[in-house]
Amino acid sequence: MSIYEKVETFLSPYYSKETIIHENKPFVTLTYAQSLDGKISGKGGKQLILSCKESMIMTHRMRTLHDGIMVGIGTILNDNPRLTARLLETEIELTVNQPQPIILDSRLRFPLSAKLLTSNECKSPWIFTSHNCDNDKRKLLEQAGAKVISIDSDQNGQLSLLHLLSILHSPPFSIKRLMVEGGARIIQSFLKSELPNLLIITIAPVFVGPNAISCIGDKLSIEEDEDKIPNLKNVKYEQLGRDIIMVANI
Repeated sequence: MSIYEKVETFLSPYYSKETIIHENKPFVTLTYAQSLDGKISGKGGKQLILSCKESMIMTHRMRTLHDGIMVGIGTILNDNPRLTARLLETEIELTVNQPQPIILDSRLRFPLSAKLLTSNECKSPWIFTSHNCDNDKRKLLEQAGAKVISIDSDQNGQLSLLHLLSILHSPPFSIKRLMVEGGARIIQSFLKSELPNLLIITIAPVFVGPNAISCIGDKLSIEEDEDKIPNLKNVKYEQLGRDIIMVANI
């Protein structure tokens, strides 16, 4: 069995039509790669390549199964990603409808030089921001091709994930399946909210060290935040290359 066939067999049960029907929000997959010591990026948010080739193939195949890919502005500033589906079998890569890049950026720090605005390989991003954003920067981003949408904030002053998902699910956006890839603050917010339907974590057999960024935040206290720790159901594991893939429902 090829790695492409193995990935397809592994993912297909989680993305049948029966599992993705939701009335008020998209079906949300939260996914990220971490080290054995729970780190997802280096010091100061520096990009780390944790996933092996096989699990990277899985991630890119997952992208084709979603209408949109969401990351926070920190990921844009640190990694400058294209957020496209690559590493696919030729017949799929030639016909795939690339997912829509969706960015959370409350202060409109999105750089005009980002690949999502300058590369022909990428769809122009949808940038979700606060109501009190910089209107001059908003105009520049829109002139560069981005769609900028203001949404409500929650009681903590963060962009409201509930409002965001409600908007994304509705026309004209009509996102039915959303893949959330990070960074750390986005992962933490989604985990605490219990809004994801599916959690897929790639665990790489490496240690990164104490100065790197943790996926759940170094200051998270179980005693203080016990009610915010999600309950995982139907937990399963699969080995892809050197990595272990954990899948669970929330």
